[in-house]
Amino acid sequence: MISFVKNCDLITIRKKIIVLYFLNVTDIIFTLGLLQTGLFKEANVFMVNTVESPLLSIIIKIMFPAALLCFLYKRICNSDKDQLRTINIALLISLTMYCLVNISHIIWIVLLALLW
Repeated sequence: MISFVKNCDLITIRKKIIVLYFLNVTDIIFTLGLLQTGLFKEANVFMVNTVESPLLSIIIKIMFPAALLCFLYKRICNSDKDQLRTINIALLISLTMYCLVNISHIIWIVLLALLW
């Protein structure tokens, strides 16, 4: 696990991008599911209006990030070692944030399950 965090080679960067995308997808799935309960509100000010339409949410949170991450990965392939270290730090910050968001969603799901 520590080597996964520290490594900033291209193969590990690609794996981190895939994990980031997976966490992004689970975030919107959890969000849309929790919104259906009526006891949960979207906290992301940029997504408040978007989550009113599940189809639009899926396009914005699944399709757009996939295209963006593919584009970024192609650019990352031309990066030198110093740039890969910086990219690794940015990815680790993003992964940490998405992990916290997903953990928050899981806690909400458990709490709602206990209340019902």
